[in-house]
Amino acid sequence: MDRRVDQSGLSLIELMVALALSATLILGIFTVYMDSSRTSRIATSLARVQEAGRIGADIMARDLRMVGFQGCADPADVTLNVIAENPPTSDFFESTLRGWEVTSSSWADGTEFDGTSIESRARIGSDVLAVQRGESVEVELTGNMNADNANIQVGGPDVNLFAQNDLVLISDCEAADLFRISSQPSSNTWAHANNVNTDNRLSQAYTGSARIMRFSATVYFVADTGRNDDQGNDIFALYRATNNLLNNATPSFQVDEIVEGVESLQVEYGELLSTNNIRYVTADNVGDMKRVVALRVGLLVSDANEALRSDDAASYDLPGETIVGASAGGASSVTHPNDDRLRRTFISTVMLRNRD
Repeated sequence: MDRRVDQSGLSLIELMVALALSATLILGIFTVYMDSSRTSRIATSLARVQEAGRIGADIMARDLRMVGFQGCADPADVTLNVIAENPPTSDFFESTLRGWEVTSSSWADGTEFDGTSIESRARIGSDVLAVQRGESVEVELTGNMNADNANIQVGGPDVNLFAQNDLVLISDCEAADLFRISSQPSSNTWAHANNVNTDNRLSQAYTGSARIMRFSATVYFVADTGRNDDQGNDIFALYRATNNLLNNATPSFQVDEIVEGVESLQVEYGELLSTNNIRYVTADNVGDMKRVVALRVGLLVSDANEALRSDDAASYDLPGETIVGASAGGASSVTHPNDDRLRRTFISTVMLRNRD
């Protein structure tokens, strides 16, 4: 006779085995999810850091390559004749490139940045780099080309970009002048009268081949944005301050945040020696800034979001400086926070086109 045995439930052993298998499966799924989520966060942070580093390096490189640009007039051979009142420079070749190691809050004493927010905000341990140059515009000389006249005739689509009292750099391959426009630029007659200039005559009569440029004076530095990440850490950024070039004894600046996440800017200056070799040194070790023909620029960039498994205690080598974790740094060390933000360094070498 057949006997039927009905199952009325699970034994304790069977139940424990089922729970163990389920827990193992759930743990595996959770581990895969966490690993995938962490990988995604790292990939996102890395993409943001790479984008910020690339943008910061590219913006600076475009400006730095043109240090001292005054058209085809070689700054080493042609001295810029400055007749503008309250000019940003009295010696263009001397001031076209300057740099500072920010070791204290008074690093800018004796400069045009003294007492400004640039001096107070620049991060101690980072560098400051100042550049002066001519910027190309679509304005050309069209008439009245006579040094005895206190005006020149101009034309072109960028004439309306200039305002009264703006600085103008005009040059050819033999001479260069910096003056202020005393008339209304929209009239296409640009006077350089001595009410806003020390003289109403340029150094020579320019011809139609002369180049007209806007004078530019910018400075790059790293500062606290005033924002914090989710863990309460300060967020730093690369800033660019542009001199408004007003006819005023006290300069004013337009300060713009360029790239978020830049924690340090470090620069080495390639000084051309008498042996025709180039040595790279920090700003306080440059013998003659006029002999600098190249720059090695380094940025330490981080992402504001949490990405790493543990706190970042790594050291990062930048030109002329090593940035160490805060827990390993001494009183004189340049440090970064021991947090779980992802960091990368970006280093580029820029050759200065207008230097020998």
